Amino acid sequence: MKHEKKSGRVAWLAWIASAIFYLYEYAVRIAPSVMEHELAVEFSASAATMGAVLGSYYLVYAPLQLFAGLLFDKFGGKKVLVPASVLVSVGCLCTIIPSSSLVYVTMGRILAGVGSSCAFIGVMYLAAVWFHENKLAFLSGLTTSLGICGALLGQAPLSVLIDRSGWRMSLVLLAIIGLVTFIIVYLFIPQTPRWEKEKQQTAKSDRSPLAHFVAGLISVCRNKQTWVIGLVASCLYMPTVVFGDLWGVQYIRSALGLQKAEAAKVASMLYIGWLVGGPLVGLLSDIIGCRRKLLVLGCFLSTIFFSVVLICPIQSPFIIGLLLFLAGISSSPQVICFVASLEANLPSAKGSAIAVINMIVMFVGGIFQPIVGWLMGRNSTSEYAISHTAFRNALLTMPILTFVGLLLSLFIKSGFDKKASYEHNNV
Repeated sequence: MKHEKKSGRVAWLAWIASAIFYLYEYAVRIAPSVMEHELAVEFSASAATMGAVLGSYYLVYAPLQLFAGLLFDKFGGKKVLVPASVLVSVGCLCTIIPSSSLVYVTMGRILAGVGSSCAFIGVMYLAAVWFHENKLAFLSGLTTSLGICGALLGQAPLSVLIDRSGWRMSLVLLAIIGLVTFIIVYLFIPQTPRWEKEKQQTAKSDRSPLAHFVAGLISVCRNKQTWVIGLVASCLYMPTVVFGDLWGVQYIRSALGLQKAEAAKVASMLYIGWLVGGPLVGLLSDIIGCRRKLLVLGCFLSTIFFSVVLICPIQSPFIIGLLLFLAGISSSPQVICFVASLEANLPSAKGSAIAVINMIVMFVGGIFQPIVGWLMGRNSTSEYAISHTAFRNALLTMPILTFVGLLLSLFIKSGFDKKASYEHNNV
């Protein structure tokens, strides 16, 4: 029923509402990057401990991608995103419960991870249901850009708020914003449209609903291209998870001696690069009908720019910010990996095709945040004060990963370029 899809008011309202939730959960996700020091001091925690606690978000988020994909394929967007938005808000409140240990902080990150696991998949699922295929890469890039807006709100502005009101009041504000997000999601995301229900009924055949959805997930997981695409997406996204989401502000402060708010502005240039690059790369990918070449180029340029940031003794905030901006643009081809996965897998397994890619990305992120924290602690003379050299040596994992992504991207089959995939899926 592809001809019945409407890119009209209802479709855009559904996408905007779900994208607002993604923007919100992204702000919650990266909030620890500007309060990591306060949390470490409050709970007398080392870099390795903080990396493990805050990385618990990703370790929960990643495996739940599989279940989230099945939920979207079975129940549609609204019934999944409404409770998910509530969980993220509750996670913020849970974090501020008074305690002498990090148990409630960990619990809050886990709840936020559970709710957030549905955010990006939900946006892309709704885009795949309501919009024509020739808009998906552009919408993927635009969605990522809105998420980056959440990251920007969660860095410099949140940093100022923390300095003025403390980290606990900042999390209360995030919880209130979460309540508003819940209302938007509830009001503006429609029920699953008729043509999507008919498509799912046709695809189910004589199998039970559970067997149908599990079969779709298995087909996605058995596809070798799914894993190649997912690992390339992970390598392009890891600098954002490791640098942008957690250690970037502290690294800029150690490198340039800036105050937190100024360092957050410099570090946020990585997100602004994504903000600009995401929709442009998605649009370019849709126009030229090519995925692999853009991924190869993105991995190559990301390796160069992150290497320069970490290795060269640059003392100018402007130059560092410019390099991070270019690194963000060069990392942004990651957004087309989700569309490549949709094209590489069965149309009846939309949610699972997106979910498995997101699971791989976030699982790798959950692993590397504590690994980088451990490397920092291992190279520091003090348990709580991390030297610039320790920061740099640990963060060199970023260009190493993007180079690995470059090698892996060469194995993405050119048959999954847009035109070839479209013809294959419609045989």
